[in-house]
Amino acid sequence: MEWHIQLFNTSKVVKRKFLEYEYWPYWLFYTPFVPYWFMKSLQAGSFSYFCKVNPGIQFGGALDYSKYALLKQIPKEFKPLTEFIPSKSKYKDLPAFPFVVKPDFGERGVNVELIRSLEDWENYTIDKNIIVQNYVEYPFEFGVFFVKKEGSEVGEIISITGKEFLVFQSDGKTTLKDFVENHPRAFSRKTYLNQKFYSVWNEILPEGEIILLEPIGNHNRGTRFFDASHLISQMLLKKTSFIASHIEGFNYGRFDVKATSEAEFLKGNFLILEINGSSSEPTHIYDSKFNLWQAYKEVKRHLDIQFAISKTQPKTYSSTLFYKALLKRIFF
Repeated sequence: MEWHIQLFNTSKVVKRKFLEYEYWPYWLFYTPFVPYWFMKSLQAGSFSYFCKVNPGIQFGGALDYSKYALLKQIPKEFKPLTEFIPSKSKYKDLPAFPFVVKPDFGERGVNVELIRSLEDWENYTIDKNIIVQNYVEYPFEFGVFFVKKEGSEVGEIISITGKEFLVFQSDGKTTLKDFVENHPRAFSRKTYLNQKFYSVWNEILPEGEIILLEPIGNHNRGTRFFDASHLISQMLLKKTSFIASHIEGFNYGRFDVKATSEAEFLKGNFLILEINGSSSEPTHIYDSKFNLWQAYKEVKRHLDIQFAISKTQPKTYSSTLFYKALLKRIFF
């Protein structure tokens, strides 16, 4: 009987992942925009026009750009202590645990890990060109999408994403295993979470006990994204514009930030974890209040702005090198 219930619950999770675009693969969700990209490419006379939007960043921040190089340009008071490590095997002076490690050329949360112990560090598989960053334990995380159009002195915040981390709060009846198997965001991370929390995987924890299952605020890691664009304000824009002005040739992208509270965030009191370029996704679209058509309208609004900015910027990259990098990404 128990396996029947488990199969039924699993099928509900799988069905939801098929029906709700939030859980679709990245390539599937964006396939309808291929004709849009083709049309804009013809208008621009280039299939890589979007690389022009940020002339100060390698390929405009579309791919293969250094996240550390961007963070290095902003004032120290707006970022946690961050180091670039050419070789993990030669890095001996570790910061205090916990800290975050991630690839310098990474994206979408891949290979981003919170290192809590020497064992975690030794098990981290990426050896070359990584970023080591102090872990910021602030409870509020946001993605601030910033653009600066030609002739604008200040710029504009066009959307904000709020993030709710994946948490298990025990009801005194449900095991962590059962929770993960019946949670659409946790289900796809079952193997990872089992390995990470194997010691309590099948235990019934005391009622009210809380486990932070995923400290990394990325959608494909189980974090719930919601639209927080109502928080856009002049004070927040002023601080974001000031920070953006320190980044050479930056006109379009998303700041991933943490704050101690929503009120402090609105004042511009936050720390920037990462800066994303032209490949930035308007992640507020994963709020359940949007249907698929509304989500696509939001994506198109952002891409229209990207195209408009790209028309005003100089080309500072090699098309040949970009296509080589793209083909390498696809086939290797």
